[in-house]
Amino acid sequence: MTLPTSVSPNFTSVDFSYAFATPHRLTVCLPDSSDKTLLDVQSGWLQMTWTYDDLRHKPLTAFVTPKADWQVHLKPEVDGHAFANSRWTRSEGWLAALANTYEDGKVCLQLEVVGGKAAAIIRVELANLDAEPHRLALRCERPGNWTGYNPAWVQSDWDRDVLLTGWQERADRILIFAIGADEYPVPAPTTLCPTWNLAAGEKRVAWIVRPYQAYHTDFAQWRKRDWAVEFEDAKTAWRTLIGRASSVSIPDAGVQNAFLACLADCFVMREPLADGSVVACPGTDQYRAPNPYEPLIVSVLFNQLGLREEAAGNTGMFLDRQGPDGNWADPQGWVHLMWGTSGIKAWGIIEHYRLTRDKDWLAAVFPRMVASSRWQETQRAKTRVPAKGVRPLTYGLMPRGMGDCGLMGEDDSFYGVFLAHNILAVFADAMTVAAAEILGKIADLPELRHIHETGRADLLVAMDRGAIQESDYRWIPGVPGHTCGSRWGALYAAFPCRILPPNHELITGTIRKLESRISPGGIPVHTGWMKDGMWVAITLDNLAEVLLLRGQGDAAVRYLYATLNHGTPLYTWCEERGQEPGAKECTGDRQHLWTPVAVARFIRDLLVMEDGQTLLLAHGTARHWLEQGKKIAITNAITHFGVVSYEIISDIAHRKITAVVNMPSRNPPQGVYLSLRHPQSTPIKSVTVNGKSWNDFDASKEVVNWHGMADNVKVEAIYEP
Repeated sequence: MTLPTSVSPNFTSVDFSYAFATPHRLTVCLPDSSDKTLLDVQSGWLQMTWTYDDLRHKPLTAFVTPKADWQVHLKPEVDGHAFANSRWTRSEGWLAALANTYEDGKVCLQLEVVGGKAAAIIRVELANLDAEPHRLALRCERPGNWTGYNPAWVQSDWDRDVLLTGWQERADRILIFAIGADEYPVPAPTTLCPTWNLAAGEKRVAWIVRPYQAYHTDFAQWRKRDWAVEFEDAKTAWRTLIGRASSVSIPDAGVQNAFLACLADCFVMREPLADGSVVACPGTDQYRAPNPYEPLIVSVLFNQLGLREEAAGNTGMFLDRQGPDGNWADPQGWVHLMWGTSGIKAWGIIEHYRLTRDKDWLAAVFPRMVASSRWQETQRAKTRVPAKGVRPLTYGLMPRGMGDCGLMGEDDSFYGVFLAHNILAVFADAMTVAAAEILGKIADLPELRHIHETGRADLLVAMDRGAIQESDYRWIPGVPGHTCGSRWGALYAAFPCRILPPNHELITGTIRKLESRISPGGIPVHTGWMKDGMWVAITLDNLAEVLLLRGQGDAAVRYLYATLNHGTPLYTWCEERGQEPGAKECTGDRQHLWTPVAVARFIRDLLVMEDGQTLLLAHGTARHWLEQGKKIAITNAITHFGVVSYEIISDIAHRKITAVVNMPSRNPPQGVYLSLRHPQSTPIKSVTVNGKSWNDFDASKEVVNWHGMADNVKVEAIYEP
């Protein structure tokens, strides 16, 4: 591959070397809040954007979004000019809070922004470490001339520390106000300009506040609130929530913070709907409307991390969106005609059961699964028609529908017969059968098995006959027999749908096809809409997850680092983007949900993953995570077998790696595969388990195996010199 002259891909640390062009977005709010503030940072200034609308007034699952049409630009100045340098990160490395720092010599101004209970709150920290005094200002400008005004511009004795809406809202609504400045000059009608005169060595703290709902008649009371307390309360809310999830310990701060930040963003993108449900949305701006795909993947993640109530609440509304005929593809919603929707819903259902063993909940949703499978069978029957005695490539598949995700029909439209959606639909039928077996629905099983087995058999034939033949391999296309559209979803056949084994020749060929066109930064190209760009989330969601199942941990974790380094320093990703560092071509939301949920779920899976009745531990950890003295750990991870915790500690100086595993006890796995991935891939020489010599290990694969063991299992591996 040809690399840009200025940067090479980094697969061992997080440096954001392939971040796309500014602005970089971070949305701040409390968990599950309707009151969101979009923060777009770029060199020299910060833009705040918001709406006073929310999803409590929108049709369920319709692609109708609140319009974020209020903006304020924050432009820090020192002695009348812009600061020389600016940078941005998340507060504490991972919180849903922005730390935006401006520096010029020995003078510094930092904006730390959180979403509080009543307002978005900006803590302004100013420091003059110079030997000379300096004058600092923060110009808060409302773009345009019509809405948003400073009262003191109109009459000089009116308030000058506030901007009011004026028009296009109730006139006296407060946009923003400031507390703690020395002066408030008014340089323009739509500008609030708190200003500070800092002596040599002086430090100060002040506040900028964006109330969610406040009016000028209440302004005196808003000035008196203890914003320092409300600011800390907002941070505490995030620490408390994320602290309830399974704990992950990774000896790479970049990856550790990525896991926490991405989990937090799953709650940033949740909010109440018209029916009272609180669900995730695919984005915070253009995609601030619920559809089942990303949110139900979030539900899987929540269950895996022990957030059971949040998972159930995030799921229920989507399951109810079903036509009277059984069509589960939200016939009145965003994803109507996308037949794979049934598979996403069924995955959320069956994982909730496997991870919680909540049989009552499964029984309650089971009728919807049955109705969906029966409806899908009526649709497949329409395509079981030979043409002149020959079965078409689409025989027995779901009829034409909408693809999305860059899938295009052979007529170059959005509509066609798509294999990814058929893979998911057949998976839904498999999960209906599994649910019937769990619930003992003996009378329903013959019909449900017939629906699944017939649909699966026709799909297998379609994938085989419709595969694209290259010189020495075959791969699964978006449309049987055609190369049109993106490569999205084909690998779902291996995971999570398990229709083909992960080492099947079509899975191997599809991986090879994806990897035949890799960007300079190490990401497969055309996994979504952009033919010459990347949908970075799908690198993990489709490809890396399958590589984990195939035992290709090194390749899988390289894609994790590539994905992180294509995000911003805020651990946010646009939906799709160009290949180069600083890519200006970006599509979709600038803070899209699919990547953070894919990152968090992949990190969980590389630490703890189920493969049928087998439990895989540390299957994809990076080798440098076990350099001398380092530790990898996960605590209270929820699996199909119960709760598991472990820690792995490296003592390479003494040719030793040890692990202690607290085994799940609810329904123990038939086998456990613990990977001990030596930094230099050095073969294992000998192993002891609970102090006794152990022969059940694979030195070349770096895996120690056991079964039938309970409680704590201590493993010690000794390596060749």
